[in-house]
Amino acid sequence: MKRSIVLSLLAWLMLSAGAAQANEKLLTARVMQEFDPVLERVQEVLVRHGFTVAHIQKCDGGLHDMGYETDNYRIVFFGRLNDVRELSKSHPELIPLFPFKLAVYAEGKDTILSVLNPAELAPMLHADEALQVRMIAWEKDFRAVLAEMQGTGAVAQAH
Repeated sequence: MKRSIVLSLLAWLMLSAGAAQANEKLLTARVMQEFDPVLERVQEVLVRHGFTVAHIQKCDGGLHDMGYETDNYRIVFFGRLNDVRELSKSHPELIPLFPFKLAVYAEGKDTILSVLNPAELAPMLHADEALQVRMIAWEKDFRAVLAEMQGTGAVAQAH
């Protein structure tokens, strides 16, 4: 069951990437480095930005079974424990969002990083003002992580 949920998320991310970039539902950055060093470094960068890495899920096999060709593909599950605990109680509709999921996948000699933009979920969740502020803060944090991974001050789109 867990595997099917992860695979569904991956399929959605891959299918949504082109359309989502225009309205930034998906924050995506291209890092001009090979996969393994990027995967290692992103964990360090997430920690520096106050996140905890909960788990890294290997997804290559499932994607190959579905017909996708990829060299490397991982999902990094991350978050802030206090946010998860607090918001799971006060806003149970957010539980599926936690932990956050960062897709890390190889594309040739580059590595692509993609994460769902939480601020874009606010209207769909009918978020109150305090929650909207929190979601915008997460978006800024995610953008900062992606920018640091690129070594720039701005997040560039992958495609």
